[in-house]
Amino acid sequence: MTGQTLSRLTLTALALVAITGCRDEQKIKADQDALVRTSLENLITVKGGEFQMGDFGRLVDEHLPFNPDQDTPLHSVTLSDFRIGKYRVTWGEFNRWLVIQGRDKNTIYQTISQGKYFSKQDKEALGETYPATASWQDARNYCQWLGKNSHRNMDLPTEAQWEYAARSRGQLFIFANGDNKNYVWNDKNRNYASSSKKKPVGSFPANPLGLYDMMGNGADWVKDWYAADYYLHAPEKDPQGPESGEKKSVRGRTGSGHTLSIERSSLKPDSEWGSEFRCVENSPLE
Repeated sequence: MTGQTLSRLTLTALALVAITGCRDEQKIKADQDALVRTSLENLITVKGGEFQMGDFGRLVDEHLPFNPDQDTPLHSVTLSDFRIGKYRVTWGEFNRWLVIQGRDKNTIYQTISQGKYFSKQDKEALGETYPATASWQDARNYCQWLGKNSHRNMDLPTEAQWEYAARSRGQLFIFANGDNKNYVWNDKNRNYASSSKKKPVGSFPANPLGLYDMMGNGADWVKDWYAADYYLHAPEKDPQGPESGEKKSVRGRTGSGHTLSIERSSLKPDSEWGSEFRCVENSPLE
């Protein structure tokens, strides 16, 4: 084989590599654009306003507190307009994002899918339409990536945004579903998922704003650091949470058969076994 022939073969191989690389880049760009487009289409606009955030039990019914915990004192909050995800981010969306980032599936996904100590139901909950579970940082990075690629101000919701949206713009709704009633999941009552058994996002009725799974079927990371006394000194306008802390707040986590729209919980932010999540677009809205 002559040197000229070798040169031609080398050039052909390089051309094929370049074409393949170009096609891969085009596919990644197409996947990225589709993911951003779908995510923006699923945002629900929430008109801002003033509301009483926290335990409003003394304002209704028997005028008794709803929450035995002392971290939800009633206080005034005023929010700017925002948009929030109609659904939680799914495994299908989150795993597509990981591929775009050049990353493998996260620890919880790999552990459950490969582990012999998990049930068939656990593995089914890794389906593409089920809510994804991620660390707080990955959840926030995902939302901010959407913002960067859509030129919008996107992030995780704050605690105040989450509660305002769950309560359908701050109404006195203690249950964040379609009719402000508590439902326990069973096969005959398909109105609400309050058990640990996950279902695909959108399986249960939305609240009046059109938001799904604000109560059960997982939970939502929020942007704020958690502090038990934060409500006592939070600013009234668009509160962002404490400046630092050890754990991040989580909202909508299912408790003993129900979840109240005012309840707070917290988890360490670096845990990939942490929580599900949804994203918001902050003002000024595009």
